[in-house]
Amino acid sequence: MNSPSFTLREERLFLLFDPRRPSRVSRTLYLVEPPEHCSGFNDGPIKMKLDTKLKIPVYDEETVIESVEMDPPPKSGVKLRAEHHELKIANSCNGLLCLCEPTLDFPFKVWRNPIAVCNPITGEYINLPDPIEWDKDMKRSLSIHCGLGFSPKMNQYKVIRFREPLISWARESGSMTEIHTLGTGSWKRVCNVPSSLYYNNGSPTYLNGSLHWIYTEEKGSNTIVSFNFDIEKFQSVPPPPFKLWKIDKEMTGEWVLGVLGGCLCICDGSGFEKLKIWVMKEYGVQESWSKEFYFITQTNEGRWIYGTYDSICLLRNGAIVLFHSLSGALFYHDPKKHGFKFLKPQDGYKSPKYVAIAHIPSFISLKDVVKGQYMAVLPTKSRCAEFKLQGECKDVFLVEEDPAMTGF
Repeated sequence: MNSPSFTLREERLFLLFDPRRPSRVSRTLYLVEPPEHCSGFNDGPIKMKLDTKLKIPVYDEETVIESVEMDPPPKSGVKLRAEHHELKIANSCNGLLCLCEPTLDFPFKVWRNPIAVCNPITGEYINLPDPIEWDKDMKRSLSIHCGLGFSPKMNQYKVIRFREPLISWARESGSMTEIHTLGTGSWKRVCNVPSSLYYNNGSPTYLNGSLHWIYTEEKGSNTIVSFNFDIEKFQSVPPPPFKLWKIDKEMTGEWVLGVLGGCLCICDGSGFEKLKIWVMKEYGVQESWSKEFYFITQTNEGRWIYGTYDSICLLRNGAIVLFHSLSGALFYHDPKKHGFKFLKPQDGYKSPKYVAIAHIPSFISLKDVVKGQYMAVLPTKSRCAEFKLQGECKDVFLVEEDPAMTGF
């Protein structure tokens, strides 16, 4: 297929890698800037050292500090469990990260309870205030979702948080939703919450003042829903010209929302061997959906690289970079050339697993965001940051790997 037909925005898009190991905790994030030259990742073989390292805080730092002071750790570092101390990233918005409390995910249950917002470039973070009373019923929740967004009209950053009840009859009245404006000391309830929405695919996607999700309705079909931060209301988004039917867990792929070239897009991995990427060239206009990429994810040895794909960025040479979640690798495809490349992080551990999201760094200070009200802006380099943690690697490389040999 030819190069994409829509205009590319000249943005310096980065990749954000977040190591995930259940028995170890890492505070380190790795930023990768795609090549600016016209050849993209076509020159090979690729081996790129990830030199830009950023830090995020760990959860419950005071407990970690007290534990270390009472029982000095070995030279290998402090050993922490991910489900106790590793903050998760919900989404990225204008260089800020929404961080969630540690937890273990289960099939068809997403637990993203927001507790902090961080700018890893400036080394700042703020803790969010405690939510309102429905927190007492969290154990009776099917899932908790959240996301960070920006209101261009009000020039404010906001975090949305909503709980989906576990009991089906409770879902008929809609999810319990609240919103917090950074710089205030409280949350408030949100009305017009969609009913019968009970499962979320992927992380929320921020674009044009709204967060976007793909939801699975109880009747079995999927739909695109957005939350507009200017008017603080949920809205429907015109879908592409095909039905987003619910995908059973036995199937090999699903639809994932993202942004490419400043436009809303969908990575359609519902076919076993074919990957299609749809782009909404004019936001909110259903007729503007266009299938910009269509290729077969089969290696030269005949292996199908099935699973979900997240959009990361378009390069200046017209190539696309995706993240393949099952293998934890980047998927690079130049439509002017045959085949694709797998770029995988290597850190010396056997079968390392990484997560990647699109992220555009910024120097926005959280002190300017909260304007000194109600919230203390804290440094990511605290006393706890002085401790070495087991699982934090000294060097990480992005290495081209034979996709036929990739284990997943």
